[in-house]
Amino acid sequence: MITTVSVLAVVTAVAVPTYVSSHKAAVVENKASQLLSVLEVGQSESLRRHRNIYVHYVPSSETDNGCIGLSEKSEVANFSCSDSEGLQKVILEKGAMVNVQEPALTEPAKLFYFSPISGMPSNDKTVKLAHGEETGKESGIMIRRYVGLKGCSNTAVTGWESCPS
Repeated sequence: MITTVSVLAVVTAVAVPTYVSSHKAAVVENKASQLLSVLEVGQSESLRRHRNIYVHYVPSSETDNGCIGLSEKSEVANFSCSDSEGLQKVILEKGAMVNVQEPALTEPAKLFYFSPISGMPSNDKTVKLAHGEETGKESGIMIRRYVGLKGCSNTAVTGWESCPS
């Protein structure tokens, strides 16, 4: 009986931290995948609407959810995570601890826009998501002016490149 309990304690001590780490990485990978889908919609909407589609970031706070969202509004001051313009957003829940690690932003910001002529992004950028302050298990989107959008991950997402550092 004592041997069984000892073995169970050792297995639990090893398995729980591994599970927690894997779960955090999976949550970040899921948000990055959602973000890629939303950005692909923004790309096609800019062509369909013949307008710039802006990508804004609003960080989550202690009391409010944050988001990365699409908008026809060029100024981030006019953008809200709760407004509906018929364009998608990825919600960053206030308690989930998933945040934008790169670019390092603590205030709402316009990240870039999609051109209505080519559908391509306005600048080169990598948006990396992470769980809290953890490093090494980021996932995100590489945004390139002449190539478009591509998922990246420093975990084992099939078909995605490693995120640049």
